Amino acid sequence: MFLLATKTMGIRSRAEARSKISLSSPGSASASTQILMARLYPKWRQKGGEITARSAMLAQVTTILGGMTPANFLRTHWQKRPLLVKQALPEFRGIIDERELFALARRPDAISRLVVEHPRTKRGRWELHEGPFEDLAPSDLPADHWSLLVQGVEGLHPGGWALLQEFAFIPAARVDDLMISYAADGGSVGPHEDLYDVFLLQGPGRRRWQISTHGDHAFDPTAPIKILKKFKAEKEYLLEPGDMLYLPPGVAHLGIAEGPGFTYSIGFVAPSHESLLQNFLAYLGQRLEPTIDPHAMYEDPHLKQTSHPLALGHQMISTVERLLTRIHWNRAQVEEFLGRLLTGPKPHVQFARPQPPISRSTFAQRLRGDGSLGLALPTRGLLDARGRHVFLNGEMHSVAAKTARLFTELLSARSMSLPLSVSAADLPLFYDLYYAGFITLS
Repeated sequence: MFLLATKTMGIRSRAEARSKISLSSPGSASASTQILMARLYPKWRQKGGEITARSAMLAQVTTILGGMTPANFLRTHWQKRPLLVKQALPEFRGIIDERELFALARRPDAISRLVVEHPRTKRGRWELHEGPFEDLAPSDLPADHWSLLVQGVEGLHPGGWALLQEFAFIPAARVDDLMISYAADGGSVGPHEDLYDVFLLQGPGRRRWQISTHGDHAFDPTAPIKILKKFKAEKEYLLEPGDMLYLPPGVAHLGIAEGPGFTYSIGFVAPSHESLLQNFLAYLGQRLEPTIDPHAMYEDPHLKQTSHPLALGHQMISTVERLLTRIHWNRAQVEEFLGRLLTGPKPHVQFARPQPPISRSTFAQRLRGDGSLGLALPTRGLLDARGRHVFLNGEMHSVAAKTARLFTELLSARSMSLPLSVSAADLPLFYDLYYAGFITLS
């Protein structure tokens, strides 16, 4: 399956140090998660009428943009210039605590990294270690100058999708992931630049950010992570809990923790032209494969003697050119390609199938009963503009208009109350999604 490349860093030796760190009080993160999710995932039906998760988001969007409307932000800042928003999420406590982040870093279905800096050392200043970290504990690490990062938290923790809903004024097709980093005092990943849009939301703790929109973009070839060889700050911001800094692609930045603290990075995918072309050609290859005769071969029964045996002959070039002219595509195929590509699971993602699965008839009965139907945490979905197809985890499914509306609600809120009316024609689709672990019943 064609896949987009995602954010990566290299690896070097393991850190050797000790000292204990601490942060927020136990239990505060889970309470914050409940408050955040309750605000973003309202009940679908109330006595006063029907409300949606999107309407709840719209009530908050001017706050998270510092009083700016989404249209104004997109016109004046998106992919143009940075924006600092004080108290974008007032007194944001985060969705997980230090202990929970370390637990995520131990999971095999998470992308986790540990970056350690030795500020008094010129050679070997940076260390990078890639998870999963089976036995890593805060007590194994130095007192300062390290950062633990976990990507794709939305696929690991329910609070991740709730937080991403705050940014639903940007198309879901552009959402990459939520990365959470926890740093000890002085912790940093060095000066670097990202080739995608990112919102840096401060959780518990404080971090000082320096940015530069000009200067040398060369990387340090001796470092195990992609840090800039030279960095000269132009502006500086101190972020406290709830503050947020938006950075468009290519803006160099350096963040240093002032005391232990969390940073929530909401990243938006920006595939390169190279990646799009390579993936689209792979997609076309999959589409054409059923139409190609596996026994057909290049033939030249009328081959003539040549006086230049090392030259590519005009006859061969013309024959292959005629074969390649059979490759063509249309707008609908481009749409299918993008839907599959942008919802396709990343290599590390795992879906948990029900153990044991219930039968299709029992599944149909459950849909008519009490409970809820939800998306599995790693599930990603989009719909085409005409509402005829739904894309889930790299798959495309044709659906009727009523079913498209149902998926619109489900993808927006990620959970729906039962009972649910599903036609006999659509029941096999829902059951297959349940059996694959893409949706869940509770």
